[in-house]
Amino acid sequence: MTIGMVAPEILAPAGNLDKLMTACRYGADAVYVGGPRFGLRSGAENFSDEELEAGVVFAHGKGAKVYVTLNAFLHERDLEGLAEYSGVLQEIGVDALIVSDPGVMDILAKSCKIPLHVSTQATCLNGSQARLWKSLGATRIITGRELSLEEGAKLGESSGLEVEMFVMGAMCSAYSGHCTISNYTAGRDSNRGGCKQSCRFDFKMDGKTESRALMSSRDLNGLEHLEQANNLGIDSLKIEGRMKSNLYVAGATKAFREALVAVQKGEEVPGRCRELLNAFSNRGYTEASLAEGEAGPESIAGDTSQSGPKFAWAGQVVSVTESNAYVQLKNPLMRGDLLEVLSFEGENFFLKTDSLEDYEGASLEKGKQESILRFPKNGLEVGMILRKVGSS
Repeated sequence: MTIGMVAPEILAPAGNLDKLMTACRYGADAVYVGGPRFGLRSGAENFSDEELEAGVVFAHGKGAKVYVTLNAFLHERDLEGLAEYSGVLQEIGVDALIVSDPGVMDILAKSCKIPLHVSTQATCLNGSQARLWKSLGATRIITGRELSLEEGAKLGESSGLEVEMFVMGAMCSAYSGHCTISNYTAGRDSNRGGCKQSCRFDFKMDGKTESRALMSSRDLNGLEHLEQANNLGIDSLKIEGRMKSNLYVAGATKAFREALVAVQKGEEVPGRCRELLNAFSNRGYTEASLAEGEAGPESIAGDTSQSGPKFAWAGQVVSVTESNAYVQLKNPLMRGDLLEVLSFEGENFFLKTDSLEDYEGASLEKGKQESILRFPKNGLEVGMILRKVGSS
């Protein structure tokens, strides 16, 4: 890792092919995805082999990489087909595999030539462990979320491995996901793709009448530490959220991309980057352990109330012609509603719906969810996300 010489990679979540395309359009250098097996997000849509191949072609066309998660804790019976699947992934052309099990890494190192990244599930917190992973074939460490940026940089220096660190998204109250609460509250194994996030429930202390979310962490937001991450030479800045919406993927990716560009130029982080992140529903933000020291009591949410989203996802541009743009609605839209268009770069712009037209051009008072409406092109491009600001 070369300190301060190369900009960190912006690594975005992609729960399906559409989200992958959204992340790449909004400036992701890489995306991480899951296949139908071996990963930790069984609740996500995940990728078939055909979808993954299409995703790799699209991402590579945008200059972005694709990493596939194979980081579930696997029993002996779960290993069947792993070596063969790695061959499929190599043929498709994925850029790295994310693993948490040394046994899985051993199988993959022998069955394919794809670079291997060590998952945060492995809870790598020190250089000695990182060097051991390197001896097994790892090329990158995704550190435990308990490390500060400075500790992550030192781990990379001492091991010679690339370092990837989370900077945005939901946090786990256990050590990087080593939790079995869901196993007992819902019969779902957290470490094999079934986490129900039971830590966010309200619990009542023995003898107390008040119930609180005693184990629910605030959400991570490291936007204010990008300059430090850049100067320390952290290789990859990771955004959590494969199960979140296209609006989240677009906004978070855009915010970190534009903030990093500003930091690289020695400029102030644009205010719109903070606004984009503050607009999402969250449990309150924390910098957790990124700055210095371990996350303390202030990183616990304490209750289940959340700040609601300030914007609704209105829709996404699905096609354009010389004069028109066609938007598929994700929520109902009334004539007169004000829309904000998330540009791929720079300032967003607004779209006032003084009139609404269906796909054929017929006038409407209201557009239904999932319907396709026609708008004047006016700077709209395929893949742009529109969010609803309010009504006139």
